Amino acid sequence: MKITKDTLKKDPRSEDCYRTTFLSGNNTIDVSLNLEDISLEDMIALGNSFFEDFEDKKNKATDEIVNAFYENYNENWADEDNGYPELSKQEFRKKLTITAIHFYAKDLIDVIYNEDGMFGNHYLIAQSYDGKTFSDSTMFG
Repeated sequence: MKITKDTLKKDPRSEDCYRTTFLSGNNTIDVSLNLEDISLEDMIALGNSFFEDFEDKKNKATDEIVNAFYENYNENWADEDNGYPELSKQEFRKKLTITAIHFYAKDLIDVIYNEDGMFGNHYLIAQSYDGKTFSDSTMFG
């Protein structure tokens, strides 16, 4: 995956946002570049540096989601009667699918996951504030 100006489309809903998609396995990932205090060229460079080592970044982001939400799922959300049994960490990890990656400002990145209904179809978001490591997460929706 390489982002170029030719692969980007301006988001009609936002003056400073550009979008593209790419395929990762069988999943389409929506990518948005949100320009605030940064040029389009610099944002493309940030995106491309992220995608150069995508597997490593994906693993770091997924590790953050597993660390943040795995125990919460088994303790508070698992419901055997409704098809949501307690899971091993590996089973939990397999249910996570990246649906979008949002790049903001200089090095703020959100990696957004579909959680296969484990949390009532909320999105789980791994957040990076340095463009490399993922040390924060949140649930949305």
